[in-house]
Amino acid sequence: MTIKRKSSPPVYEKLTKDCRIFKHRRKYITSYLTQEEREFPIAYSMVVYKDLEQVERLLRAIYRPQNHYCIHVDLKVKTNFRETLSKITDCFENVFITKKSIDVRWGKFSVLEPELVCMSELWKYKNWKYFINLTGQDFPLRTNAELVKILKFFNGSNDVNVADKSAKNTRWSNAGDAPAGIRPVKGSLHVAVNRHFVDYVLHNDTAKKLLDWCKKTEIPDETFFVSLHYNKHLGIQGSSTGETRMYRTRFKTWAGSYLPCKGKHVRNICIYGVGDLPLLKTRPELFVNKFHLDFEPFVLDCMEEMIYNRTRDGYLQSLTFNTTTYNVN
Repeated sequence: MTIKRKSSPPVYEKLTKDCRIFKHRRKYITSYLTQEEREFPIAYSMVVYKDLEQVERLLRAIYRPQNHYCIHVDLKVKTNFRETLSKITDCFENVFITKKSIDVRWGKFSVLEPELVCMSELWKYKNWKYFINLTGQDFPLRTNAELVKILKFFNGSNDVNVADKSAKNTRWSNAGDAPAGIRPVKGSLHVAVNRHFVDYVLHNDTAKKLLDWCKKTEIPDETFFVSLHYNKHLGIQGSSTGETRMYRTRFKTWAGSYLPCKGKHVRNICIYGVGDLPLLKTRPELFVNKFHLDFEPFVLDCMEEMIYNRTRDGYLQSLTFNTTTYNVN
């Protein structure tokens, strides 16, 4: 069955001829909503390669005028995708597409490189507090106001997932010893990290040496950020104290997990469907991955409604939010 797109590129091209009409028709929230949100800007990277409508709907769900959004479009993407997305981003002063496009290939350094490009371009904006990296198949589980409360509750701590602390992982065996006494760690590319962490990644000599070492390894995107975070002798502000902590940035269901997948599995990852909504509604994570727009698209409609309702109820103070479950210290 072919799913008809709600907003095709021609629709976006027509709407973005007048940015006021585009923002109004697409129902973007263009105010800070609360002083607390205004005083705590968040920087985002979005690494995208398909489904323009899904990318735009993710942007709409997380958009606030005080935040900053860097979008990397894969070099392989067709020109009309990038051109139409550019017309959308041109409607916002705080949203931009990177000038440099990487040909992203799984398992290669090119998976990590777009994040570094976005970090570098976002660095010039001096006011943001935390950096969160997303893909075009993610969606928020928390409102912007809730994200701010959670990140403030982190109190400078970084949220980085570790999957394997073994320094004998075969993916590193041909690269020799890591520099500066760093013990390599395997984990997730996707993080929520403070500005000091990004500063270290971009400007510290040890980070640059580790990056060069990671380029000689397999799947370096699963090594670089997490190894910086879990080697506490590096002294990065907000890095791990050595204790095992619950990862809160992203929810993802792998094949073989004790959690159900009511949608379908693609390359061992659950593509969520409508049947997964009761589970997703209860998850405490910040974001969830992943959705495909052409598979049970009503699930995204429901996710959007959930976030809208939580945003409204939080603003009207009819919804209470408890941050204690987000202790990462």
